[in-house]
Amino acid sequence: MDAHDRVIGLRSIRARLWAAGLAALLVAIVAWFLPAQPYQAPWAWISFIGMCIVDDFLLGSREDATWGELPKIALLAAVIVFRRHPELTVLVVVVAAPLGSLLKGQSWQTQLTATAQWVLAAVIGATALRLVGFGDTPHFVAATAALMVVYFVLGPLLSAVVEARLTATDFAPVFAAHRKLAISLELTAVGLALAWRTPSLETAALKVADGALVAVAGLFAGYLLGGRSSRVFAGGAPVPLRPLLAAGALLLISGQLPLPLSWLIPLGLAVVAGIWSVWRRIWPVACGALGAYCNEIVRAANDGRMPVDGQGVIADLGNRANAYVVAEAHTNFAWLDDRFHLPAPFPGIASAGDILIAIAMAWLVASLMLRRPTEGVSEQATGDATAPAAEAEAAA
Repeated sequence: MDAHDRVIGLRSIRARLWAAGLAALLVAIVAWFLPAQPYQAPWAWISFIGMCIVDDFLLGSREDATWGELPKIALLAAVIVFRRHPELTVLVVVVAAPLGSLLKGQSWQTQLTATAQWVLAAVIGATALRLVGFGDTPHFVAATAALMVVYFVLGPLLSAVVEARLTATDFAPVFAAHRKLAISLELTAVGLALAWRTPSLETAALKVADGALVAVAGLFAGYLLGGRSSRVFAGGAPVPLRPLLAAGALLLISGQLPLPLSWLIPLGLAVVAGIWSVWRRIWPVACGALGAYCNEIVRAANDGRMPVDGQGVIADLGNRANAYVVAEAHTNFAWLDDRFHLPAPFPGIASAGDILIAIAMAWLVASLMLRRPTEGVSEQATGDATAPAAEAEAAA
C-alpha cells in the first residue's frame, strides 16, 4: 500500500471517518429533516453558525493541520439549545464546518475530515440527549452529562487519534494536548446554552452571537483579500490580548449593574480605548471606541436608557425593553438612537454607534489576517514547522 492509499485510501482513518460522517448525515436527513416543521427563529441557527466558525478559528486546528477538531463551546451549546430540533444542529454543522476550515486555508481533505467529525458529534450527541430525555430537571442533567461524554469521545479523543495517526506521533502527548481544558470548556458550553434560554442573560448571549457574525464577516473579507489565518496568531499582535479580554468581561458585567454604572463603565472604557488607539494608530480600535462612545453618550443623556424609534419596536424587545425608551421630540442626541432595522431574518434594531462597532470588529479581524509577517519570519517559520508533519503524513 503506497502513501496516498494510506492517507486518503479506502482503508485510511480519514476515509473511515468520512464514511461514518456521511452515514450519520443520511440518518439525520431521514429521521429529522424529512419530518421537520419550520423553525420560527432562523436568526438563532444562523447565529450558531457564526459562533461555531469563530470558535473553531480561535480554538480549533490551525491552518497547516491535517486533522479536524470540534468547536470547543459553540457546537455543544447548539445541541442543547436545539434539542427539540436536532435537524438545526446538523444544519449548523454542514454549513459551519467546511466554511470554517476553508477560511483557515486548510486542504480539502482536512475540510472533509472536520465536517465528518462535526456531523458525527452533532448526530450522536443529539441522539444521546434525546434517548436519555430532558422533560424534567433530573433527566436534563443526566442527558447533559451523557452529551458531554459523547462530545469528549468524538472531540478530544477522536482528534488525538487522527492526529497521531496522520503525523506518526505517539498518542499520549497528543491526547494530553487535546484534552487540556476540555471539561472546563464543555461546562462553559452548557452555560452558554442556559444563558441563551435565560431571560436575564439573553442580552449578553445575543451580543456574543452578534459579535461572532461580525467576526465571520471580517474573516471572509480577509480571506477574499488574500489574508491568512496564521497571521492572526503570529507574534506582535497590535491589540494586547489580556486587556482586551478584561475589557470584554467588564462590558458583560456592566450590563447587569444598576445605573449609572451600566453606562459609566462602558463610557470610560471607550474613552481609554479611543485615546490609546489613536496614540498607537490602530484605526479599527479607534472606530470601535467611537461607536461605543456614541452609544454610551446617548444613554447617559437619556437617564441611562437607549432611545428607540417606534413604540412597536419596544414591544418586540421583550425582556430587554426596560433598557430602552421611545424616542420623542425632547430626546437628547436623537440622531444617535436605535433607528436602523436589521435585515431579515435578524430581529432588532441598531444605532449609528452599533454600526461603527460592527465595522470596527470586521475591520480588525481582516487587518489581522492581512498584516505582513515581520521580515517574512513568521510565514517561513510556519512552513518550517509544517514540513516534518507533511513528511510524516506522506510516510504514514
